[in-house]
Amino acid sequence: MKQWINDFKLALIQEDINKLENLLNELDMKAFVKNLAKKSPSEDFLKENVNDVFHQVQALLREAVMLIEQKKKTKAVEIQKFQKALTYVKS
Repeated sequence: MKQWINDFKLALIQEDINKLENLLNELDMKAFVKNLAKKSPSEDFLKENVNDVFHQVQALLREAVMLIEQKKKTKAVEIQKFQKALTYVKS
């Protein structure tokens, strides 16, 4: 999971939407929790680690959503500019 989080952070920094999508497809929280449950010495340890990871993933997902929304807005503005330029060229 640590590697997934690091890869996701890197994809966010690089603003690599395709890599973000691929990482989201790979995300398997259920398997992570099962694996962690096998390794954890106590229930409190498990809860603490799971909560920590969930908060990290939640924050990263928020950042990803904001990045994707920003990219969509930028693309929409570019499309509008091209449409205006096309209209100007046609007239």
